[in-house]
Amino acid sequence: NILYMGMDRLENKTIGLLGGTFDPIHIGHLIIAEKVREEFNLEKVIFIPAGIPPHKKSAFTSSFHRYNMVKIAVSDNSFFDVSDIEIKKKSPSYTYITVKKMKKMYNNYNIFFIIGQDSLLDLPNWYNANKLIKEVDFIVAKRTIDFKYEKNENFPVNFKLSNSPIIGISSSYIRTCIKERKSIKYLLPEKVRMYIKKENIYG
Repeated sequence: NILYMGMDRLENKTIGLLGGTFDPIHIGHLIIAEKVREEFNLEKVIFIPAGIPPHKKSAFTSSFHRYNMVKIAVSDNSFFDVSDIEIKKKSPSYTYITVKKMKKMYNNYNIFFIIGQDSLLDLPNWYNANKLIKEVDFIVAKRTIDFKYEKNENFPVNFKLSNSPIIGISSSYIRTCIKERKSIKYLLPEKVRMYIKKENIYG
């Protein structure tokens, strides 16, 4: 049951899923989510912090703190929400399984999965990638101005390219700044910065 019937038939009952380790969440994540929501008329964007990320050896921070940071970051935007569907799992988080579950939970909605251009290029290496691209369409945020994608007939991905701004901020940069006792002001929401300080994360 493919909920979304065509790339050119965006309806109001459409949501975007945005997964990631969010270690920590920063303004780049939030700006992209907001601009994609606006551009594609999404009813909401659901942030999904990964529990045990399959593509990374380990998350730097506990799922508890990463979930709380996302919850704090999205609290002032009524169009944003956060799901604990992956952090509740004791096994690695796979997008294919998450998408299947979210489609059952939101069976009256069209669903997009929001990814960056680097993830689009890496998509063939994802778990059950050939099945995943049949389950959901993607919205891709550019990381570079001159991004080009060569279509692969053996791996036909349905996606829309977003006009969201290119944000050159990474979670790893923020973690490095904290370890080097440099300022992270303006790189992430102030309430998240205060939470990191209070809980002594990345110190």
